[in-house]
Amino acid sequence: MMLFFILLGTALSVTGAGCDEVVVEAGSLAVLPCVTGSPTPLSVQWVKTNGRKQNTVWRIEQNGLEFRGVERAHRAWCPHGEFRKGIFNLHIERVTAGDGGEYICTSTRTRTEVQKHTLRVIQVSFAPPAPVEGSSVKVTCNVTPWPQEATVSWKLNGSPLSPQQAGSTTNIKERQIKSMSPREMGDWTCTIGLSKKEGEATQYLSMRGISRPREMTKVYGAVGSSVVLPCMYTEGLTPQNTGWQRKLSGAESFKALPPTLQPASPSSRPQWDRSLRVERVAVGDDGTYRCFGEVEGRRLQRQMLLVTAQVRSTSPVKPNAPVTLACELSDDTQVTGYEWVQVTYDSNGTRRVTPKHQTKTLTIPKMTEEHSGEWACRYRGKEGILGNVTYHFQVMSHLEGDKVERSSGKVAMIIGLCFLIMVLLVIVLQVYKNRRRRKMILQYPALETIVHTTSNAREGRERERMREKAQAHQTHI
Repeated sequence: MMLFFILLGTALSVTGAGCDEVVVEAGSLAVLPCVTGSPTPLSVQWVKTNGRKQNTVWRIEQNGLEFRGVERAHRAWCPHGEFRKGIFNLHIERVTAGDGGEYICTSTRTRTEVQKHTLRVIQVSFAPPAPVEGSSVKVTCNVTPWPQEATVSWKLNGSPLSPQQAGSTTNIKERQIKSMSPREMGDWTCTIGLSKKEGEATQYLSMRGISRPREMTKVYGAVGSSVVLPCMYTEGLTPQNTGWQRKLSGAESFKALPPTLQPASPSSRPQWDRSLRVERVAVGDDGTYRCFGEVEGRRLQRQMLLVTAQVRSTSPVKPNAPVTLACELSDDTQVTGYEWVQVTYDSNGTRRVTPKHQTKTLTIPKMTEEHSGEWACRYRGKEGILGNVTYHFQVMSHLEGDKVERSSGKVAMIIGLCFLIMVLLVIVLQVYKNRRRRKMILQYPALETIVHTTSNAREGRERERMREKAQAHQTHI
């Protein structure tokens, strides 16, 4: 009878709580709660059960001595600042799958209190971890220990999987991707639903192959400028048998690039860069381009559409005359709007952009000097600016020509005036000389008579000679 009362007293002195579940993602911090009825218990001990075996994780005695298990010595502890409140929560850093299982917190003072928790660790894994584009991949949601009657759901980049992305399913834990593509790249999230709780884990799935562009894309290039068609492989890869092909607008098949569009030598750039640079875009360069290569025996390729842009003038640019400019693209299906801006530069060379019109066509009623210079047509889509093309008004040359002509007229007028003044000066000087000579001759009358007589005789002989020549000419006729 005495033994019965002893066992009954022991049973009454031990209280316990139901098993609680804590669900965390691998690599994160797990907190297992343990709140005692007294702030100063005799001792507190945390153990992890492995079947019938129990391993001590953390323990503190009444005298303050603290013990930690060898396996998690640097990752598991209870914060000392909470002890006075009777809180002995177990913190486990950088949780791994091996940390999953059942934990027991036992506190002893006048009686023994037991609290049990099941730590479940969720982790998403891929096999292989970094697949090549086109290969098969298995995505697995691992939960340690696995809960019975749990529900599993998947998300990719925060959105529930579409039927195309879901792939085949071997069981609720796994997803099978038959052919890896850029659509399957991103954050895979596995959500575990329990009876009262829910937990999730996320892991990024990368892919080895052509990293840029990921899919068919459009590249906009202004006529006369340079443009780069990207073809970037995963850094560190060395693709084999690489090249480029082009299919012009309206053509049915791809053909090799002309010599003027051949890509640069691989020695001048990283091995994983197979981009094509067009130094000067021409009107006929628009169309579909394709880069290709092989990685680990798999042929990879990407297509991109080169869209050319140019500005056409519907009328010749003349001073004080109306001008109309149109922004034209070889493919404007993704263009949602246009904007014309005027680009000017101050004396320091600082560039200034002034928005003018929100239309595809720019009309200037009267071309003046303030409109001369550089104008740019920006075309935008749903995600922002797609590109721009510039146009330089040549009216500046006309205006400068007018200025030069006016300046030349002024110079000619000044030269004429100077020449007229010089002629007048010569005439005045000659008149002055004649008057002075007359004054000198008047001082000698006899000399003046001789001079006049000689002059009259010379004039008479000259008239007589001219008369004889005239008569001789008539007689000859």
